[in-house]
Amino acid sequence: MSFGQAFTEPIVAWRLWHVRRNDDTYRLESFTWHHVSWPARTRFEARCSTHGAAAPVEGHECGVYAFRTRELAEDLLRRYTGVRQHYGRPYQELPPLRQGCPIAIGQVSLWGRVLARENGFRAQYAYPYELFLIGGEDGLARELRRLYAVDVWPS
Repeated sequence: MSFGQAFTEPIVAWRLWHVRRNDDTYRLESFTWHHVSWPARTRFEARCSTHGAAAPVEGHECGVYAFRTRELAEDLLRRYTGVRQHYGRPYQELPPLRQGCPIAIGQVSLWGRVLARENGFRAQYAYPYELFLIGGEDGLARELRRLYAVDVWPS
């Protein structure tokens, strides 16, 4: 797989989401773009203020981001929570989260225009494939499972 290659077949990668309550329902929300909710039971489509629906575009940073491996997604979570090292050794377990602020790490299906990057991909369309809930109760996992129609595993 070369950097910048476009894919026409769906691929599966890894990403993080915040799990936030919107009105009466919990929603997956983009991890690095605040207040961008992922719709339930329909694709999430990349949009770009410069290129519109043409995202992702070579030479620009638009598109839906995802990592090649779970480990890379977990590294982002460690950086987000401020834990990189534990007594000079890599911290093996994921750090604790603030109470009431669950996060989902999971696989995501990517399709449409998909561009390969060094550590992952940028895609035109995406939808969660399987989620692992960190810092959430069984009831929240059941609600996300019902809402998004994907497997959700509580921590």
